[in-house]
Amino acid sequence: MTYQQTPPAVLLLIVATEPALRLRLEWLERAGYSVRTASSLKDVDQACHAQRFDIVLVADSVEPKMKKAIGMTVRHHSPDAPILQMGRIRPDIDGNCFVTGDSREGVLKSVENILQGRENIRPAAI
Repeated sequence: MTYQQTPPAVLLLIVATEPALRLRLEWLERAGYSVRTASSLKDVDQACHAQRFDIVLVADSVEPKMKKAIGMTVRHHSPDAPILQMGRIRPDIDGNCFVTGDSREGVLKSVENILQGRENIRPAAI
């Protein structure tokens, strides 16, 4: 008898710098997630056009204007996709948006909570 494993959640990780990207990518892949990365608006648009993501993660190092454009691009392709902003206290992207600290534990716990649809994590007030 074979058991079918649930496929890993697919995440889009958007980070401005290569060292930060490598670190967060390692955290997420070690936790068992399938991760696609992007560092430009073009990358985000192509990624969102090619596939659906369970969560989009955006590092705080991404410029504010770029974050707004990323938010609009993600919403265009996947209106209900949750966006997790790492290293923020308040969101600066509209819609189904969450915030978390920038620690490994904070990021992984927030991703898990969002994926499980836990009630104790609500979309941040806009």
